[in-house]
Amino acid sequence: MKLKTPLLKILPILITWGVGFFLRCYRQSSLLPFYYDQGRDAKMAADIISLKNFPAIGPTTGIDGLFLGPFWYYLITPGYFVGNGNPVIASYFIAFLESLTIPLIYYLVKLYWRRDTAYAASILWAFSHYLIRSSRWFSNPSPLPTMVLLLMIFLLKIFKDKKYYYLPWVALILGISLQLEAASAIFFIPIILIFFATNFSAIKKIKIVIWVKSVIAFGVLLLPQLAFELKNNFLISKNFFGFLTGKVNSDSGKSWAIPTYNFIISRLDTYYQAFFSKLDTNVTQISLVFLTIFLIGLIFLIIKKRTDIFIKLELLWLLVPLFLLIFFVGNYGNLYDYYLTGFFPSFIILFAVVITFPKNILPYLILIVLSFVYFFKGTYVPLRNYLSAGIDGPNTIAYGNEIAAVDYVCQKNSENPGNFDVYVPPVIAHSYDYLFQWRRSQNLCKDFVQERNSNLYIIYEVDPPHPERLHNWFDKYKQDKIIHEELFGGVRVKQLLRQP
Repeated sequence: MKLKTPLLKILPILITWGVGFFLRCYRQSSLLPFYYDQGRDAKMAADIISLKNFPAIGPTTGIDGLFLGPFWYYLITPGYFVGNGNPVIASYFIAFLESLTIPLIYYLVKLYWRRDTAYAASILWAFSHYLIRSSRWFSNPSPLPTMVLLLMIFLLKIFKDKKYYYLPWVALILGISLQLEAASAIFFIPIILIFFATNFSAIKKIKIVIWVKSVIAFGVLLLPQLAFELKNNFLISKNFFGFLTGKVNSDSGKSWAIPTYNFIISRLDTYYQAFFSKLDTNVTQISLVFLTIFLIGLIFLIIKKRTDIFIKLELLWLLVPLFLLIFFVGNYGNLYDYYLTGFFPSFIILFAVVITFPKNILPYLILIVLSFVYFFKGTYVPLRNYLSAGIDGPNTIAYGNEIAAVDYVCQKNSENPGNFDVYVPPVIAHSYDYLFQWRRSQNLCKDFVQERNSNLYIIYEVDPPHPERLHNWFDKYKQDKIIHEELFGGVRVKQLLRQP
């Protein structure tokens, strides 16, 4: 019986985790987003596997001339290696890493708050439409929530449980986070510094050797970037400081400023849309009711529970970056949803704390029931529609129809060899470059003819926002005769007879 009881206690969270992971993988072979970023990353992973290249910098950011560290490329490489180059298999690996947020949230909240709140938070994370979509995005911010929860757990291990040997792990995970998504992770530094400052008495008990290990753990991740910086005259550092001072990605020449009233209102609305869309996909009017409940709950926590180290950490993790971002006017005033990826875990946890806070059973049950009705009503239909969606829509572009188009062209080229060209809206067709490279490595596609040939195969993606770009691209083939055309949703294939 002693063996069964622990299993029964964790069985609900295991089921929640299992279903949540399934939703993050279901029909990924059709729905996987595989565009510019994913194709670029896949090509880099292929280079690492073949020992052709070991990158010292990672993906570009939205800031001109600023790159992340290379950790993301090395993180996805094992998935591509195990999957023999298959992007879908590699995406399962990243989805699994993100799905770890479900048991991690449960563990964190149960250990430092309450079990019922832990279940509520893990369910909200597991079944949120947008959080599931974020996990399936297969891009460098996807694993960041997992890193955030590990940071929170290690920080509480240090300052709540007095296990100071976790400090190097904090340094290591912080370094990894900075390489996954700079817009979120850069704010982890002031959060952690403030948290350290408010627990200063504990810092004095940390031994020098632990500090040294922490510096090494953080610094070792910077070595590839340091090598790149030395080789390129500190290019990234110059661009980063240029961004902070408004010289890069700014129309006003400023990145930080006292905000105007209209800017504050706009930014607060961005916060509202970004956070509550994780609970109510399309943010209906009822979300305003739960926003009010949430804000009242936050005020109560700040007044009554701010000394609780768990609540303190969660409040700092959510409120410090949101306060600082009020004064951030850089990046042309843009604040995209994924910039807040690192703060979604604290929002979900605090929302769960608020809705499970009443001590009397009747208001407790009423608030819990209403909250989950609100959540599942707002997330079930959009999630169902997404997971059951076909890929044959006229504007649909996903891995399923991309690989179908590639395989079709490969088959035609084996029957009648010819030239090849491709058009994608971001201009650089990394996704198709990789897919053809992968198919050739499997002996499923022959090389295209290099010299000019009378036979030409074209793959192009529809471009509804800018049809003129596609039209201009087609101008160079307007004299050629269309022999055959195949439609794969928003991906089209044309076989042309080249004119002399």
